[in-house]
Amino acid sequence: MGRPEKPLAQDAGPATAFARELRRLRSGAGSPSYRELAKRALFSASVLSDAAAGYRLPTLQVALAFAEACGGDRAVWERRWREAAREVGGEGRPDARAVHRGQETRPRAAVRALPPTPAQLPMEPRPLAGRTRLLGRARMLTDLADGSVPPLLVHGQTGVGKSAFALRLAAELAAGLPDGQLYVALDPAGGGRRDAAALAGHLLRALGIAPEQVPDDPAQRVGLYRSVLRQRRLLVVFDGVRQELQVRELLVAAPHCRIVLTARSRLLGLDGIRRLALPVLDRNESMELLASVLGRERLAAAPRAGLMLAEACGDLPLSLTLAARRLAARPGALLTEAIADLVTGEDLFARLRVGDESLAERYEDAYHRLTPQARLVLRRFAATRTAPSVDTVAHASATALARSLERDAGTVEDLLDDLVDAGLLERTDVAGQYGLPPLVRQFAHAQADPTAHEPVPGTARCRSHALTGDARG
Repeated sequence: MGRPEKPLAQDAGPATAFARELRRLRSGAGSPSYRELAKRALFSASVLSDAAAGYRLPTLQVALAFAEACGGDRAVWERRWREAAREVGGEGRPDARAVHRGQETRPRAAVRALPPTPAQLPMEPRPLAGRTRLLGRARMLTDLADGSVPPLLVHGQTGVGKSAFALRLAAELAAGLPDGQLYVALDPAGGGRRDAAALAGHLLRALGIAPEQVPDDPAQRVGLYRSVLRQRRLLVVFDGVRQELQVRELLVAAPHCRIVLTARSRLLGLDGIRRLALPVLDRNESMELLASVLGRERLAAAPRAGLMLAEACGDLPLSLTLAARRLAARPGALLTEAIADLVTGEDLFARLRVGDESLAERYEDAYHRLTPQARLVLRRFAATRTAPSVDTVAHASATALARSLERDAGTVEDLLDDLVDAGLLERTDVAGQYGLPPLVRQFAHAQADPTAHEPVPGTARCRSHALTGDARG
């Protein structure tokens, strides 16, 4: 037996008028039960019944889901909802008269709160200096072209500001996606070991899907999540993706949604996505970032010291931000002397720590995920006597490194690509050439000899044989 129709609120203004229109639409569709509608709309029967009761204006996403489940035109019903919302006095806020009358005609416990539109984007973690051109490029890559937009991956080296960039982009995209924003942190602290099915359940609940409607079967749960994305205009951000398996099943090119991912790796195992490489800042952008934290007047009094700090940090946004925060905590210190003290020595990377943020910990996380062979190549690169370029990055070719290791160039190039995807190296515009950032070079020099560790199984073991000369033939 279906859920009985709730009594329509007495003359409660725009909310009641809107609910009356929803009821007419449902009647014209053959008066399906609310349980039937719930299966199509992906909202619980009680939420849909409340939407048609008129005691308060439903959220836009509930109204559109109700209308589409009854065969209504999405654009028409969005226009009607926005007109009603303006009359109510604010988009989605309850009508005071409707609530009051509803409390007179039925118990308070029966007035169910509609789920809020998800707005999960966190505050941007650090100042975003520059990036104007790249933000324009990212907006172009997320523009609606042929009816659907592939997910966008923002990738780059450790500390280059991928999360801050993605959040700024997300804030700009969110204005055109009224059904909400979902955010998932996939680093270890954010539950990075969760699989796709677990993430799908988490996201469905955030979208207001009733727990009893979330399937127990993992494949069906993922399928329901994809179906929801096809029906709503949502923004989804997967931040800090470690491997393709975490998100592959959750990526869709939905016509009304935008999906943004960040990762150190290029995630080459994912098909059908767009990629945007995020480089380090140019020197002017580095100075802009320092000024935003230290204050323009203080930096203007010691511009050469600021340039020295930018060079020592390799124009890496995270290192510049951490250094600037340390300096900002000593407002009485002479900036020239404070910067000279900070950058002196061979372990600047270890001193870039503020509160629970640490560049060294980021590097250690990336380093310990490498095979022993990739660690060996990194240390050999760091020890190679190559003249740094004007941006303090040391450059070397796969051929030269293979020669110094007396190993096959193809194997060494594969390991260099592993280091790129770990966020510790960067590719240059010259084919076969790689760049080693100055702080990564310091970090690599400080690491123990990786040849003392046992190789890991599988591919890493094969590479180990190639590097140690144990392989025959």
